[in-house]
Amino acid sequence: MNIKRIAATILSLTIAVGGLSVADHILKYRSNHGVKQCIAMYQQPKNSIDVAFMGSSHIHYGVNTAKLWENYGIAAFDYSTAEQPLWVTYYCMKELYKTQNPNIIVLDCFVPAAIDDNYKFKYTHFADTLNGFKFSLNKLKLMYVAFDNRKDNWNKFFPVFFGYHDRYDKLTDFDKEALEIDYHNYKGFVPYFNDSPGPVPEVNMDVIEPPTEKSQEYLQKIFDLTKEHGTKLYLTVVPYHVNSEMVTDVIQSEDTKYNWINQYVLQKNEEGYDNVLFDYTMTHLEDIGLDWEGGTDIYDESHLNLRGSYKFADYIAGRLRDTYGQEMVPDHRGDERYSTWDAHVEMIKEIAAENGVEW
Repeated sequence: MNIKRIAATILSLTIAVGGLSVADHILKYRSNHGVKQCIAMYQQPKNSIDVAFMGSSHIHYGVNTAKLWENYGIAAFDYSTAEQPLWVTYYCMKELYKTQNPNIIVLDCFVPAAIDDNYKFKYTHFADTLNGFKFSLNKLKLMYVAFDNRKDNWNKFFPVFFGYHDRYDKLTDFDKEALEIDYHNYKGFVPYFNDSPGPVPEVNMDVIEPPTEKSQEYLQKIFDLTKEHGTKLYLTVVPYHVNSEMVTDVIQSEDTKYNWINQYVLQKNEEGYDNVLFDYTMTHLEDIGLDWEGGTDIYDESHLNLRGSYKFADYIAGRLRDTYGQEMVPDHRGDERYSTWDAHVEMIKEIAAENGVEW
């Protein structure tokens, strides 16, 4: 009798777990701002990503992995999430290292420059990170650090399934399309098509202010983690209209934080962190050649559109090849192991054509 009860209990638990797994697979909201990127990251061939781009939505709007492949043969992947603070980046990097060992990680520095204790989106976009993340001790550590000991965050996001378990009657065509994507071919980039004219951004180089202590702590952790893995860390800023965001009625001073990051990297170089450099793009935008005033390359104040991503792809490919050489940034075109990047190019070409933008 006891054996039968134990067997029945095990069977019931198995059915329950299986049911939850199926429900999770169907009901999970697969946003373009981190969930799809994370799901796809797990689907990439092991140790196939040479250059991983990380950070906020500035990455998956502006870093065109299809152009990087088609024009340069760079096996790049955008593993980014909306408003990704450095403590989220750190645990995403640890997750990435479980299956990939990229030669270079390119990290956009917008969020550590923009986020402070009053940042209006501080807890808004956690679902974009968590919904794609596989359950593990690493995920629990991420939640512990990200939730700031706030009970309301734990109630909302843990277990993650309970954040979207009631979506049975709310599934849309977007959900159906997201389920049908071949995530092996998905490399994180999401093209956008609006045009937004504006002035050429300017930065103040004279004032230096540090980011939050938490951002400083996790920037150092990222330095240590990449050095431990032998990865080159290329800090940068995907171009945007700096200092345009409003937080609690105060204009952000992101440029002053970039000035601090620039000094910090130079200090760390002297301390032996020779794997790290900072490309402060906002101080030499002419090298990228974006059309700010006409707006043909700009989606909105914070992001590049598809045309802008073409120009940034040419720029960043040249910078990476010039800095690290062909051995670190190889050309894999024609290699069957990287055929999913060919499929990725065709997928993005089709989206561009549907939106009337020349490839």
